[in-house]
Amino acid sequence: MTNNGHAAEPRIPEFRLGPKAASVERISGVVGGLGLLLCVAGFFANRAQFFQSYLFAFMYWTGFTLGGLCVLLMHHVVGGRWGATSRRFLEAQMRTLPLMILFLVVLLVGMKDIYPWTHADLVANNHFLHHKQPYLNLPFFLVRMVVYFAIWLFWGLRVNKLADEQDRTGDPTLRERMRAFSAPGLLIFSVTATFAMFDWVLSTDVQYFSTVYGAMILIGDILQTFALTILVMILVSKEDRFGGRVNAPILHELGKMMFAFVIFWAYLSASQLIITWPANLPQEAVWYLDRTAGFWKYFAWAVALSMFAIPFCALLSQNLKKNPRRLIWVCVWILVARLVDIFWIVEPTFRNTSASSPLATATHFTVYWTDAAAFIGLGGIWLYVFLGQLRRRPLLPLRDSRVMAPRPEEVIA
Repeated sequence: MTNNGHAAEPRIPEFRLGPKAASVERISGVVGGLGLLLCVAGFFANRAQFFQSYLFAFMYWTGFTLGGLCVLLMHHVVGGRWGATSRRFLEAQMRTLPLMILFLVVLLVGMKDIYPWTHADLVANNHFLHHKQPYLNLPFFLVRMVVYFAIWLFWGLRVNKLADEQDRTGDPTLRERMRAFSAPGLLIFSVTATFAMFDWVLSTDVQYFSTVYGAMILIGDILQTFALTILVMILVSKEDRFGGRVNAPILHELGKMMFAFVIFWAYLSASQLIITWPANLPQEAVWYLDRTAGFWKYFAWAVALSMFAIPFCALLSQNLKKNPRRLIWVCVWILVARLVDIFWIVEPTFRNTSASSPLATATHFTVYWTDAAAFIGLGGIWLYVFLGQLRRRPLLPLRDSRVMAPRPEEVIA
């Protein structure tokens, strides 16, 4: 019995990361450290190019953190066995929020290399920037960053504390408390994360406006979060699938969630294009012209095919969603596709001849070595922290009755 008189939830056996995961964690830390050394070299070699590369890496890796928090809150609101089984993986991604703050501090150092609105002379001579100045100014920008992270940390740490209490006491009322707490948090998170996307990425462009933009990136973050969660869960449960708890029905549910967000991402991406292109306003159409000029047009086709057409067709299959050997490759595909997508969203602003940004460092499609350095540096450190968080706790909630009972007969090896 719990202190409030309710019967405690039955305890689930503890499953933890094995020695192979510890080796991957150490390797990630070493590779990330070497990548950060290359980042330092890139900073001194060409500061502007480095920070433009850094923004791309920042947006990709912090997407897992924000996506983890969003899906975690969504699970507590809507429930479901898929969320209970995958919750530890979502919590581990969310618990990298402090690292995300450190990543952001580095980004703030290079603001003048990526944000035109930080230059008084450009603001004075550009009516678009002048119009945005009440919102896009350094003091207000920093205030928004503090507000965003205060909100995210408050909701993330609170649901994490309630989850630990559930593990310890098995109090069945905690599920309802987490649901009631997460419902407003999901709404507030969605709004603040959307504005964060405006601040971090859209504001690098002098003249583009889009209310869909932030949601489009956020839904992509959720999609990559599902892909990483399923991938890691399949890999770390390889021995016995957590006693038969990671089985065909659970993978099918997670696969359906990933399928839904593939469609949602495509819907928002198409909505932005449908709104922007027929209007044919020069200050808006240039965003797409930058991303279809020269070699960038092949990236545009790659994004459409890899982020929607191919995973959509693959995830139509129920058998594929239930088979871990096949589903894992779809997850890997989506993670790589999202990398291409983020690069296509962020970098054309800085590598074109249009009026999108006076801070451009190239006149056409170009890949800098700092793109790889920043991606590897931030990615290695992020994976190191993520795996460390995952290793600290059991891989399944210990007293959540929504975790599926063992069904070894439904496990597909």
